[in-house]
Amino acid sequence: MFLRHPLLSVLGVDHGFGTLHSPSRPSCSTYRQVHGTRVVSVAGNSPAGEPIEADGLLSNQAGMEVGIWTADCLPVLMATLDGRYVGALHAGWRGAVSGIVRVGLERMKEASGGSLSLLRVVLGPAIGPCCFDVGPEVWDAVEAGTPGYSIKERKKLDLWDLVTHQLMSSGVLPSEIGRVSLCTRCHPELFYSHRGWGSERNGRSMLNYIRPTVDDF
Repeated sequence: MFLRHPLLSVLGVDHGFGTLHSPSRPSCSTYRQVHGTRVVSVAGNSPAGEPIEADGLLSNQAGMEVGIWTADCLPVLMATLDGRYVGALHAGWRGAVSGIVRVGLERMKEASGGSLSLLRVVLGPAIGPCCFDVGPEVWDAVEAGTPGYSIKERKKLDLWDLVTHQLMSSGVLPSEIGRVSLCTRCHPELFYSHRGWGSERNGRSMLNYIRPTVDDF
């Protein structure tokens, strides 16, 4: 079972936010995630050798779906309104404050040649502010990485709110931003959670994927 959002479904863009019950997707391209800001365009099978490190993947080729793995971090799926370009970003707090969203948007804009106002973005399940207690070092990083962000409470971090602020600050329209606001820690029957499952998770994560709607050109 994958969770989907109408903002992307209405565009005809195949996508899904993973759960414990999601089937495998062998054709989905994923790279090694390191909580960084590297975003790459996927044009085919990865070359043999060391795995490629990237926390964001873009595609504009039919059938070439891209994905990222999460188990509390925030999955960000995005598509141009014509469905020709899509992207998936892995936005944990480290990646979010370091600029993965900004870099992903810039790469999408460069690749598609369109305005960010013509982009649609959906934020998936992640650890919610109900469960995400963080210390002062995280808040210092948030304030340094996202100038102008208004912090409501310096005890719990709201990744959905932080990334929404970053999206709108970059030019994405509020009407083009959606959420699947389910806390991964609050719902162990649906999601793996790094904080909630502890050692029982044994490295397992959810795949979040997206695929463009038309042929490459």
